[in-house]
Amino acid sequence: MWKWIKKLFGKRSEAGPAPASPSLPYASTTTYTPAKPAKTYDERRVFTPNKQPNRIKPEAIVLHHSDGSYLGGCEWISNPASKVSYHVLIARDGRRTVFGEDTDRCWHAGISSWHGRKDLNSWSLGVSWEGNTYDRPLEDSAMDSAIEYLVPRMKKWNIPLHMVVTHQQVAPTRKTDISPADAARFKSRLKAALN
Repeated sequence: MWKWIKKLFGKRSEAGPAPASPSLPYASTTTYTPAKPAKTYDERRVFTPNKQPNRIKPEAIVLHHSDGSYLGGCEWISNPASKVSYHVLIARDGRRTVFGEDTDRCWHAGISSWHGRKDLNSWSLGVSWEGNTYDRPLEDSAMDSAIEYLVPRMKKWNIPLHMVVTHQQVAPTRKTDISPADAARFKSRLKAALN
C-alpha cells in the first residue's frame, strides 16, 4: 500500500513538503470573494392608450418626476383622458412599470426642444420617478432601478450621456422636473455604471 501512495504522490522530501504552487487558487493568501450580483428590480408592463406604437428611434432620454404616488401615476398613465405617458415610471423602492416599447412615441415631453430640435416625444425615451424631487430627493433604489433600465437601452441605441436631459431643460418655460441636485446625482451614478 505504501508503494502505491509513494507512486501517486512521489517520494517524501527530507526537507518537508514542497511549497504550494502560487498559480493554484488554494495557494493564495488572499480570499476570493465573488462580486455581488446586481439587484434586479421588479418590472411589470401595463398598456396605455396614450402613445403611438413604433414611431421613433430614441436618441435622447428625458428625466421626469410624476408629482404623485406610484400607483396613482400608473392609473393616470393608463387613463386615455390623461393624454400622458412615459416609457417607464419608477417607484421610490425601485419597482417599475413599463408603458411603452423603446420605439413607441410616448407623450411625456410635450412642447419641447433640445439643441434646436423640437418635439422630443418623437425622438426620446421618457423616464419618470414617483413624487416630487424638490420635496423628497430620489432614493438609491429608485436611481439604481433607472440605471438598470437605461444602461442596456443607451448601449443598444447609442445614446450618449450628454443626451440624458431633464424635462426642465427641454421645456424650461413650462416645467421644473427633475431637481437639478437629483439630476446631477443621477447622471454621476449613470456615468459610473456606463464605464
